[in-house]
Amino acid sequence: MEEIYIYLIIALVSFGASILTFFSGFGLGTMLLPAFCLFMPVELAVLSTAMVHILNNLLKFILIRKLIDKNVLFSFGISAVLAAFIGAKLNGFLGAEGMEYQLSIFQLTYRVDMLSFIIGALMILFAILDFIPWSSRLTIGRQHFVTGGFLSGFFGGLSGHQGALRAAFLAKSNLSAEIFISTSVCLSLLIDMVRIPIYLVSNEASVYGYWETISLACIFAFAGSFLGKRLFTKKKIRNVRMIVALFLFIMGTGMVFGLI
Repeated sequence: MEEIYIYLIIALVSFGASILTFFSGFGLGTMLLPAFCLFMPVELAVLSTAMVHILNNLLKFILIRKLIDKNVLFSFGISAVLAAFIGAKLNGFLGAEGMEYQLSIFQLTYRVDMLSFIIGALMILFAILDFIPWSSRLTIGRQHFVTGGFLSGFFGGLSGHQGALRAAFLAKSNLSAEIFISTSVCLSLLIDMVRIPIYLVSNEASVYGYWETISLACIFAFAGSFLGKRLFTKKKIRNVRMIVALFLFIMGTGMVFGLI
């Protein structure tokens, strides 16, 4: 019975998050990672999310690859790929070392590993940034693409949180909607291709035990991608982002305080 609930939650989150991807500015991984963290160790949750993420991005890439801006891809992608390698290596180090801290609340002691703390803190950070009004009005020029690529690549490799930072640099730099979407998908795919082999080095054997859950998430993510274009309009973007940000804040807080 417990497995049924696990499958149901993963299916619903994958489907719903994939629908939101096209319009909220958040990627599938943003919502799926905390859901996976409920049922597996955080390092396996990051790997599982990345596997669903890369397959979903591959589908999108096939559909919109002709719209990619090669100049943006080059200036943003080189630093992103390099930083993704560094971030993924750091992820493996934190997970392998098993570093942790203790937290006492109301005479209850919680043990939290350092990787869970960092990923939880990143969730809280990205949620807070989305609550700040001036962040939606920020304009960033192409001269900052190298910096943006490095930041999105590093956090993408470390925890999978690449979408929010990449959107902050690309969506606010006066790119057309078509170029932004297609180039962003390609950049995300490149980061996934770098980080997943590094994750697999230390977690390949363990992740096999979750192949059914990962497959289910992929199927519902694909379905959500196809349905997303039909259900949402641009007018709903702000409300959707606020809901996602609230979800991230709650899940991040739970991870930081050892409740998840």
